[in-house]
Amino acid sequence: MFSPSWLPPKDFELLRWLFVPGGGYGFVLVGLALLELLIPQNRRRWTRASLLSGAYLLMAGKLGIYTVAVTPLIRKLWLYFNLPSAHLDRILPLPLYMLVTVLVATFLGYWAHVGLHRIPLLWHIHKIHHSPRNLNCGSVYHKHFLELILHTPAALIASLALGTDLVAPFGIIFILIDFVGHSNVKLNFGKLSYVISTPQVHRIHHSREPRHYDRNFGNQFMIWDHVFGTFCDDVENPPTGLLEEIPESFVKQQILPLAWIARDMGRRVSGLFTSAETPRNRRGESRGSGC
Repeated sequence: MFSPSWLPPKDFELLRWLFVPGGGYGFVLVGLALLELLIPQNRRRWTRASLLSGAYLLMAGKLGIYTVAVTPLIRKLWLYFNLPSAHLDRILPLPLYMLVTVLVATFLGYWAHVGLHRIPLLWHIHKIHHSPRNLNCGSVYHKHFLELILHTPAALIASLALGTDLVAPFGIIFILIDFVGHSNVKLNFGKLSYVISTPQVHRIHHSREPRHYDRNFGNQFMIWDHVFGTFCDDVENPPTGLLEEIPESFVKQQILPLAWIARDMGRRVSGLFTSAETPRNRRGESRGSGC
């Protein structure tokens, strides 16, 4: 059952992993970082927030090795136990299979992202990703460890349900678009923002303005935001982050969500003996209506 093929590749280099965030796509991060210095959307001074972004890039980003290890493991287990799959990769022509996979993967990703915002327990975890007020390409990794750990298996299981022959470039392309969408670069992508998650539209998603709440959930493509009415293309450059103050500490940002979840669970238990409150969305406001 166990095979050496489940382990990281033999050409894996520890030093490269340590010093090049993201491994093979580290050069993209370096390029975007240079663009952020040359043509930033918002010019910023180096602050404690800058050091925190660096900490997430160097520490949370290292979980990339987790992806390298867990992806072949899950696939081997799926095949070994003969778990169900539509095997569209064996039925459909490759271009059609790729199109169907992208549509299904982004559809599930859209609703998973909505769930991170609408379900209080998940929002406590996801709000760490929304806390930076200095949004930059490294903010892709600015997440609670639970979100980083759970994302890969969830996305992989969705892919395996469609076909057991994975289309490797998808992950790379999705990650690259995610980096660009979070970057602090002053580039006008024009109508392309209606199709993919560019810095303009993803900055709306991270906006502190109440009218922008719960908009632009697509991390890569915006098709499902158009379908479900959550797309917003605002020409403004809104401030990002949360109205709630989150400590600019890596350790505290990893511990606090667990404390928030424990607090809410305690309230739910005590709420069994009191009247229930009306549920509200992730920031205590109705969905933004300014777009």
